[in-house]
Amino acid sequence: MNSHRAFILAAATLSAALWAYACGDGATEPPPPDPPRPTTVTVSPAAAELTALGATVQLSAEVRDQNGQVMAAATVAWTTDNAPVATVDASGVVTSAGNGSATITATAGAASGSATVSVAQRASAVTVSPAADTLVAGDTLRLGAVAADANGHPVAGAEFSWASSDTSVAVVDDAGLVTGVGAGQAEITASTAGVTGRADLTIVAPAPTTVTVAPDTVTLTALGQTAQLYAEVRDQIGRVMEGIRVSWSSADTTVAVVDSAGLVTAAGVGETTIAAMSGDASGEAVVTVMQSVGSVVVSPAADTIAPSDTLRLEAEAFDANGHRVDGAQFDWSSSAVSVARVDGSGLVAAVAEGTTTITATAGDARGTAEITVENPDRAVLVALYNATDGPNWVNSGNWLTDVPLQNWYGVSTDATGRVVRVDLAGRWDSEARVYVPHGLSGPIPPEISSLANLQWLNLSHNQLTGPIPSELGNLANLTRLDIRYNQLTGAVLPKLSSLANLEYLGLSGNQLTGSIPTELGSLSNLTGLSLGSNELTGPIPIRKRQPRRS
Repeated sequence: MNSHRAFILAAATLSAALWAYACGDGATEPPPPDPPRPTTVTVSPAAAELTALGATVQLSAEVRDQNGQVMAAATVAWTTDNAPVATVDASGVVTSAGNGSATITATAGAASGSATVSVAQRASAVTVSPAADTLVAGDTLRLGAVAADANGHPVAGAEFSWASSDTSVAVVDDAGLVTGVGAGQAEITASTAGVTGRADLTIVAPAPTTVTVAPDTVTLTALGQTAQLYAEVRDQIGRVMEGIRVSWSSADTTVAVVDSAGLVTAAGVGETTIAAMSGDASGEAVVTVMQSVGSVVVSPAADTIAPSDTLRLEAEAFDANGHRVDGAQFDWSSSAVSVARVDGSGLVAAVAEGTTTITATAGDARGTAEITVENPDRAVLVALYNATDGPNWVNSGNWLTDVPLQNWYGVSTDATGRVVRVDLAGRWDSEARVYVPHGLSGPIPPEISSLANLQWLNLSHNQLTGPIPSELGNLANLTRLDIRYNQLTGAVLPKLSSLANLEYLGLSGNQLTGSIPTELGSLSNLTGLSLGSNELTGPIPIRKRQPRRS
């Protein structure tokens, strides 16, 4: 290049000298030539294609002057009309920045030239994510695929073709959605422009992972009461496993038992856990059995007692299924404390005649007993009245009424209302100087022996008939028995000797027959004995006095 330039300069100098010599001193000098100026700029290569972002290409510019001569030293400025696609530096190095086309221009003076640069990314690698995973059969997984050019920049808009290496294990749709089919391993590939990426997937069968028991707490208030529990089994991905086998068990079968269907039955008071197991997974519920009193039974449910007597009532509590509630506490009350009172243990104390309801309460349940306080002597006196023609007595004031027995004519009672004296004897008519019968006729009823507190019985001077009832020997508290001057028949019974407290025995004026019982001699308290005007035989028994101790 330098030798060529020197040759041109020498030729120009020689031509000028020859022209000056020929013209002589008087000729006009020609104008100097135009200085070189850039006239054309040629960029090479004129077109370039880049397939990766960040890729570069070196452009060069040849500048020629108006004479077509190359201007090697000309200053060239480089520019791009589309910097997002390609940039160019001062030395003409073009760098791709985005897909598209850009014109790169080289300018020298007023002249310029250009080259077209096309950027079109090509996939050099495909990455599938996740690259490996485990699925449960039936589960789905969305895979993603990214294509990258040679410089690792993502290729926008890349379209992929998806495939599974084993569709019996996993299938994949056109969008990269994988569905597990069966246990095994499968390779899922994504391909674009001849480049392929893959993900390695393992498909496992669903297995019980969690068991939830509902309800998780149960309270049973009666033995034999039941509650249905339900178990929900879920697999590794939280899906409900329908139809999966569940086994049930109770930690304490003395409290509650459970069958194969999860039905819990209360067996005893306490707390236990009911477990539901499926595979290696289990869940549980807490079951509490605490008997609540559903009913109370008081026994006896009804009774009759005499004033001042006591009666022990018993109360039992039962739950809703009729099972006894042990340890139940009762509150006792009486509806009429003027008739009978009851203490905290269920002991009823009769106060006066009447009827009261005794209630035992436990929680919201209650049981009752109907207690009648009735003087048993009342029924005995009624029997006496009916047996001895009571309507024709001379005086039967208040008999068969509800007034206290002490107000019945001829009856005296103690502080408890029990009969201690019955005096229905005929009365002496001082004017006629005879005894006037009180009007009693018929037999002496055996029921009279039930007057347990009776101390005095005077039925003398009447028209009583029949034998002396042997039951009179049961009147242990009797001190005076006066049945003189009636029409009694039969024998004097030896059983009368059992009246240990008897002080007077009046039997005269009847139609008694037979021998006088020797047993009467054992009546140690007897001070008066009247046997006359009968048809009795034998000696009168005399109690032998015990020798006095010195």
